Amino acid sequence: MKFDTCHEYCFYQGNSHIHYCEDHSTLMIVNHQDSTNRLMIEGISKDEIMEFRLELNKLHLENADVTDKELSS
Repeated sequence: MKFDTCHEYCFYQGNSHIHYCEDHSTLMIVNHQDSTNRLMIEGISKDEIMEFRLELNKLHLENADVTDKELSS
């Protein structure tokens, strides 16, 4: 028997930061409010992070009113 698992985490008040540690292939999402909440996900390669970054850039360019000034900064 095989089970799929889904975990949902909510970092309220929007003070979250995302970090990546290439040495440990770990994505870290940290929220600093009254206390520090941290989610660490191991097993994510640098190539997967780069692919995700490119996907976000593509979505930004497709959905935003991007001017030449924004592209040069």
